[in-house]
Amino acid sequence: MSAYHVYENAPLGSLIRFSDGTPKPSDEVASEFKTWQKRNGTGLLAKREPSPELRSWAPPASITLRTLDLDGPGAGDSGLLTFSVDSDLRFEIVERPKSGTFRVLRGSDSEVELLDIASNLAEAERYLSAYPPAELLIEEATADERAADEVEGRSASMRAAVARHRAERPRAVD
Repeated sequence: MSAYHVYENAPLGSLIRFSDGTPKPSDEVASEFKTWQKRNGTGLLAKREPSPELRSWAPPASITLRTLDLDGPGAGDSGLLTFSVDSDLRFEIVERPKSGTFRVLRGSDSEVELLDIASNLAEAERYLSAYPPAELLIEEATADERAADEVEGRSASMRAAVARHRAERPRAVD
């Protein structure tokens, strides 16, 4: 499937696999391995950016994945990779967020970025305690999103139907 399909159908927090079809190089040559990893791997869908509206040429929409290197040189490093919806890579929605988990998001409207996925609301609120409450949101993953795997051509990721929570900071006691 294409990056455009991921852009249209995968909710934030979905696990996405991407590949150019080349075999994995030996871990012994770190530079080759790092280059390969930029075109082959998995990551959580962290952001969808629509194409900006300009009068002349406008770049296409894009998706951003939050990756985590699990093996090879630099294991444990995470990073963001952005792909145009017209990328020549192959993409696959491996898994959508589990129902009852909570997305920790930064931004609003079309400028939303996934920071983390929490297994429960209390864990998500603890994550928010390190940030000003106006900057971050918590959004619950619903069963409807997981059901979208069963429905062709339609995304069940409708932000308007999902409850959002803003974290409240505890007040200091004088």
